[in-house]
This record gives sequence, C-alpha cells and structure tokens, in this order.
Amino acid sequence: MRTFLYNSVFITFFAFFLCATDLHADDHLISRIDVTGNNRIDSDTILNYAKLSVGSAYNQSEVDEALRDLYETELFSDVQINYDDSRLVITVRENFLINQVAFEGNKAINDDSLRNLVSLKKRSTFSKNKLEEDISTIINSYRSAGRYSVVVEPKIIKLDFNRIDLVYEINEGVITKITDINFIGNKNYSDRVLRSVISTSRSNWIDKIWGTGRSYDNAIMEYDKELLAQFYRDNGYINFNVVNAIGELNNSSGNFVITFTVDEGDRYHFGDISILNQLDDTYTPLVAALITTEIDNYYDESEINENKTNLVDFMKANGNPFTTVSVIEEINENTKKVNLKYMLENGPPIYVERIEISGNQRTYDYVIRRELKLSEGDALNQTYLNQSMRNLRLLNFFSDVKLRTIAGSSSDKKVIQIAVTEKPTGSLVFGAGYSSTAGLMGNIQINEDNLLGRGQRVSTQLSLGGNKNLINIQFTEPSFLSSDVSASIDIFGNETDLSDDSGYKKKEIGAGLRFGFPLSEDLRLVTKYKYTSNEVYDVPAGSSAALTQLEGTRNISEFGYSLRYNTLDNMVLPSNGTLIDFSQDLAGLGGDVKYLRTEVSGNYYKDFTNSLIGSVSFNMGHIFGFDDQDVLISDAFRDPGTTLRGFAPSGISPRLTVNESADEEAIGGNAYVSTSAELTFPFGTLTDEYGVRGGVHINAGSLFNSDLDPSKINDSDSLRTSVGASVFWDSPIGPLRFDFTEAIDKETFDKTEFFQFSGGTNF
Repeated sequence: MRTFLYNSVFITFFAFFLCATDLHADDHLISRIDVTGNNRIDSDTILNYAKLSVGSAYNQSEVDEALRDLYETELFSDVQINYDDSRLVITVRENFLINQVAFEGNKAINDDSLRNLVSLKKRSTFSKNKLEEDISTIINSYRSAGRYSVVVEPKIIKLDFNRIDLVYEINEGVITKITDINFIGNKNYSDRVLRSVISTSRSNWIDKIWGTGRSYDNAIMEYDKELLAQFYRDNGYINFNVVNAIGELNNSSGNFVITFTVDEGDRYHFGDISILNQLDDTYTPLVAALITTEIDNYYDESEINENKTNLVDFMKANGNPFTTVSVIEEINENTKKVNLKYMLENGPPIYVERIEISGNQRTYDYVIRRELKLSEGDALNQTYLNQSMRNLRLLNFFSDVKLRTIAGSSSDKKVIQIAVTEKPTGSLVFGAGYSSTAGLMGNIQINEDNLLGRGQRVSTQLSLGGNKNLINIQFTEPSFLSSDVSASIDIFGNETDLSDDSGYKKKEIGAGLRFGFPLSEDLRLVTKYKYTSNEVYDVPAGSSAALTQLEGTRNISEFGYSLRYNTLDNMVLPSNGTLIDFSQDLAGLGGDVKYLRTEVSGNYYKDFTNSLIGSVSFNMGHIFGFDDQDVLISDAFRDPGTTLRGFAPSGISPRLTVNESADEEAIGGNAYVSTSAELTFPFGTLTDEYGVRGGVHINAGSLFNSDLDPSKINDSDSLRTSVGASVFWDSPIGPLRFDFTEAIDKETFDKTEFFQFSGGTNF
C-alpha cells in the first residue's frame, strides 16, 4: 500500500513537470532577431553568416558557433549576441574600410612591389590578422634581400564613414652582411677551397666603404649544403655529411657568421666495374665501351651519373625507350673501394602526360623546359628526371628546385610537377687589382644571366689601368633557334700602351659573332667571326722603319674556331681534371691583313693528398702570313701564351735595335712554346687560420721567328728556363699571389723579373 502511494505521487509530479515545460516552451523560441551597429554590411548578410533564424529554439552552443562564424569573416572587430524575452540582438562593430595603403621609408623595395606582397588592399576590409600576416610578409621579403634589421610599424589614420588610411612605416636598416664563413671538421680541403664550392660568399672591407656586401639567405645556405655534398662525393668521399649549418647574427654588428660543421669520412676508389644486363646480352659489349669509370680511380658520382645518362641514350636510340639504369654500389671498408654494378632493366611502360611548372614568376616556361631531358609524350625515365634536375640547378637561376611525379589520367601516364624558387640573376661587380707587370687595374662589370626571364645573358665590362683599357659588351642566346647551339654577339674596344716595350700605342674597335656547339659532355666547339679596326699611333721619331711603316689603320676580317675539352672539378680553384684549348683564326677574307694563327694550350691538375696539388701546363702557338704578306709586329705573339715567370712582359721577345742609344724594340715572334709544372702545399696552421699556402714551380719557354730581316734583330729559339717559389694568400681583400722566380737559362737581350705580384677583389 505504501509503495502504491509513493508511485502515485511520483507519477503525478512527473506529469505536472511535463505540463509546466510545455506551457513555457514558447518562452525559449526566437521570435525576433535585431541587428545593430552595422553600417556597410546588410543585416540579411549578417544573419546569413550567423545561421540563426526566427522561430528556432534558442541554443547556446549554436549562438557560440554563430559568434565564431561572424568573427571568421574578418568583417567585424567586435560581435555580441544577447537573448532576452525571445528577442535575439546581434550587435556588431564593423572593421574599417581601407581607403588607401601607403608605404614610407622604403627604398630597397618600391611601393608597387610591396603592394603586390600584402593582402590588405585599397577598398578591402581591415583585419588585424591580415595586418600581422602582411607585416611578416614584408619583413621576410626584406630578409630575403639581406636586411635582417628591418622594422615595420603600421600606422592607422581614421577617416569619416568608418574608413582608414593604412600606412606601413618601414625602417629598412642596412644589408646584413656575411662577415665570415667557417668550416669545422674539414681536414682534406681548406676553408678557402670549400668557400669556392658554395654559392654564399662573404663580404670584405671594401663592402664597408661602398655599403655593399653579400647578404645572408637561409634558402641559399640549404642549397650550399647540397653543393658541398656533391663536391665531396665527386671527389671520393661517399659518406660525407653536413652535420650542421648555422647562421649566427651578431646583434652588436648586425652581421652574420656562417659555420658549417662537416664530417668528411674516408676517401674511396672505384673497385670492380661490372654490368648486369637484364635485356639483350648482345648490347653488353657495346654498353661496356660507353662506361668511363675505371678501377683504382677516385670515386666520382658525377662520372657515374654521366655514364647512366649515356647508357639510357644508347638504349633509347636502339629501340628501348623504357630502359632504366641503376648502379649497385658495394662498399669494401677494408680496401676503401666501391664496386660498381651497372644494372640495365626495362622499366614500366609509363609516359609523360603533362609537365606542370610553378614558381617561375619571371622565367619563361620554355627556358625551363629546354633544360629537361623529357617532354610530353616521352617515355618516363628516372635517369632523365635526375639529369633534368641537375640541368635546372646548373642554370643558377633558382635557389631551389623540386621535382615530383603524380598519377595521370590513366595507369600508364604520369604528370611531372616542377616547382622552382627564383633568385636574383643580375650582378654589379666592381673590381680592383694590382700586378707588378701591369700596375694598378680596375674594372666594372654588369651581368644579367636571365635577361627578361628568357635565359639570355648580357654582360658589359669596363677595365681601366695598367697598360690596357677595355670595354666589352656581350650578348648570348644559349639556345639559338630552340637548339643546343648558343649564339653570341660581341662589341669591343680597347687601347693598349706598348710604348715602353715596343714604342707604340694601339687601338682596336670591332664586333664579332660566335656560335657554340656541344659535341659531348666535356667537349665544345665554337665558331667565330670578328671584324676589327686596328690603329697604331704615337710612334716616336727615330723608330725603326718596320715600326714607322706600321703606323696607321688596318682592318682585320677574321674567321676562326676553337675546341675546348674541360673536366676540371672547379674553374676557380681546380684540384683535379684537364682543360685543353685548341683554336685557329684565319684573317684575309676581306680586310687588309692576311694570316693564319694557331694556338693550343693544356692544363692538368692532380691532387695527391687533397692538400698537395700538382699541375702541369703546356702552350704552343704559330702564326704565318700568306699572299706575300709578312706578319706585322702588332699581330705577332708578345709572350709564350702567358708571361713566362721570371721574365718581364715581352721579356723573351725577339728585339730590334734602332741605334746604340735607343732601347731595343720588342717585335714579337711568330711561334712560341712553353711549359710549367707547379706544386702547391699547405703551411700548417697558417693555411687553416689565414689561408696562406706555398708553392714551387719550374718553367720553360721560347718565343722566336720574326718576319723582319734576321740580320737586324736579336732572335733565338733557345729554351729559357726558370725556377721559383710562390706564396698564395686568401686575404680579406681577395686572393693574392707572390712569385719569387730566378731565370736560369736566358739570352743576353732578355729582360728578367725576379719578383711578381698579383691580386685583386670584387665588391
């Protein structure tokens, strides 16, 4: 009975509660929504963003979501939603409308460039979040230009009708220079050599005077790590690793010091070379003939990659477009040798459906596409993809290049996506130097390697000082008529003062054309034509008849060609490789002068212990006139290729004596031969800390055979020799060289020079 009574009371209470809830349910419905505070933005638009409607039940979570949605529009600086007696009130404060965007204090980056960077534009709605993003974007843009001390302060000027003027006040600061680049852990290559490998360079004391300097760029430093790794792997250090790379900003000086910590590892040689041909065995001996890697040579990754490309080219030409070449490396830690197994196999039949290029805001697509080993419709080949990446990086137009493949419209098609990050390709270089043979010299050079984004190169050079003044303008189209042929136009003028040695001055003005043809990876042919107006003047009274007759203007029409074979590991500071040049020039198809000039030079470099580098050079030249023309003094060779160390400029030239009281005139020779051997070595801590190295050299050469009457000249084809020592210094103002050379074998009419000095810098 008691239980029944309790249950009855509970049921009655629960029923009463349900009725009470139903009676007041209408009190929680939204019967009206008012929007206040809006001026420009329509109320219906605000309600649409809020997603709240009349007749719906009031729900706090939905109101919170409406607040978030309204703030996310970035149209309002403040939003409040209040509910009272079934009436919902949305109160907003609209963000300002931007009347104009201005910049003050900016000089390095102009207004138009900054306007393109920022997202807050004229007639757009102001947003604090976007303002912060724009400030960060401006700062990053200045930092990429080397100005890390930039400060950006926004200034808001309020106008009527809820409008504002937005002004960015910019203190650009100075260029954040790189004062030093250090390497830790490098035992086999000096800091100087490694600095020549990377693209980042340090500022010098001249930058302080001119306000110039190399700026820090983190993206380029990442690229430098790749360059270092490639350099070491190309020289046998297969386990090389950049442990760390840090750019430290000195707050007091505002400059950067960059430090690379490296682990060189051991140096390896090539071991056994074999071929694993999973295709047709008949190709094996033909493929083997294309492989240049040899047992006991130092490991060289670039040589391996070149072989892989050559093998793919060969197989493609023989009807195997899907052949892939991979190299299996077996490392023997005991012998420090790497056995190579070139494996040829058929890849899947996949084609390139499309090539997409992004990030090139300045460089035209076709400039990038012509460096690719693949095009739409070709068989997809990983070896060609790798070669394409190397080609794009060698352009030196980009600080970063990324390549990936994604699925195409069908299973047998792929899309190649290439993303590049462009970098400045123009440079203004001032140079200064001094040579004991030519005196003080200076030059100004303006270069643009990617003219108007078309990949064309233009260079203007002005050199003053010493005994020669020169102006030279060059324009090069690297892909003439969309081919591998390069075309160049040269316009030049120079003035040479030879009064001290030969008793005359000479002026040349002319223009020329050049066409370059790549014959192989290392061999290049250049054909050329040059037309020159050559004037000899200021011949003093009492000079020889040969020199007096030379005075005046002659026109020279000259056709020629040159061949260059180049396997140097570094064009600035080579330590391994060969450079051979052969050229011939024929004058006489037009003009006033007729001759055939032939020259050949060769340089071979070998590093014995990385720190100990040997080199051998050889030079030969010959010129002869035809159609009864003698070789003029102004066209003869004045030195055996380059100045023979231990002898002055024109020091071993045949000489003509006018009379006993006059100096002998250097008249040059029609033939020369010279050779030199040099060994450079470190100076212990002097090399590590100050970049000082030593060297010894032995030299020999001869310059002889003039077309003048032999009874009136001193001429000898005897071999002159000299030996000496050198000191090299990677100084704060640039590389300096000091030579101390003693002439051993010489003629009585030769002019010697024991000390020679040269050096200079760019800034």
